[in-house]
Amino acid sequence: MSIRAVFFRMMMRAQNINPIAHPGMKDKMKQMSAKYSHTKPKKGYTLECLTTANGTKYQRLIRDRAKPSGNVIYYIHGGCYISGLTYNYRDFCAPFCDLSDGSEIILLDYSLMPEHKYPTQLNEAADLWNELTELRNIRFDNIILGGDSSGGNLALALMLWLRDMGKRLPRSLFLLSPWTDMTISGKSYAENYNKDVEIGDKNGVFDEKTKQALQSSYLYDFIGDHDRTDPYISPAFADYKGFPPMLLFAGEDEMLLDDTLTVCKRAREAGVDVILETQPKMFHSYVLYTNYMPESKSSYRLLKDFIKNSFSL
Repeated sequence: MSIRAVFFRMMMRAQNINPIAHPGMKDKMKQMSAKYSHTKPKKGYTLECLTTANGTKYQRLIRDRAKPSGNVIYYIHGGCYISGLTYNYRDFCAPFCDLSDGSEIILLDYSLMPEHKYPTQLNEAADLWNELTELRNIRFDNIILGGDSSGGNLALALMLWLRDMGKRLPRSLFLLSPWTDMTISGKSYAENYNKDVEIGDKNGVFDEKTKQALQSSYLYDFIGDHDRTDPYISPAFADYKGFPPMLLFAGEDEMLLDDTLTVCKRAREAGVDVILETQPKMFHSYVLYTNYMPESKSSYRLLKDFIKNSFSL
């Protein structure tokens, strides 16, 4: 682990969102996302804040003076369905514009908890897909779908919905530490509870009481009264038959590691071409922090190669 990663892990621990150790973190998460939700794009890019015909909010980011290619990266941000779309996600995705001439970034700005629960966000993700493919006539195979954490959860749910509705799927899919198992059944929840700097508890004990406390916490409120094993809510229980190539990332120290490994296993069993990268000592959604750690930069290069190669096929 790099020296930068050591220091960044310390910073992440200071922002720990474990609802047992920090029950008031939900309000802080909302405050932080509001603070960083400005809509000033990076220099050299143009940003549009748009709304679909059905009222779904989204953002469109393009490189200035680029000739449109028809290629789109449709990205869905994380944040436990509590934190909103911030500039950090735009900055993370902006370099993707250069991977295929004239590519545009589409970022879903979905409705948040606690006012909006499942299936609101899935309906919005599907609505934006229809806006792109039916009203804007963007070809399904010119779209790459991606997401992190709860955004990865929603990206997988959208993919399942598209397949189940008989619609064509995007060209490929990439996921950063996707949140896929609302039953908290993976071994990594217990094994990494004291290692996970973002969601775990360094001094806590993961037992049945802890598991039940997590499941009943605000982190899982978006489920409402729905079945936690519903594949649209917990894609770890899904069948991945017919899915396009996938790229998955996870940190080996995160509690949600098995959420990613289970999806990888089930997708490969369904015949899907899956690339999996796990990084030692890394935490949840570590790939997002490309400006801070060489480990993130390394995985980010793999992600950019995946996108570039997908568009060139």
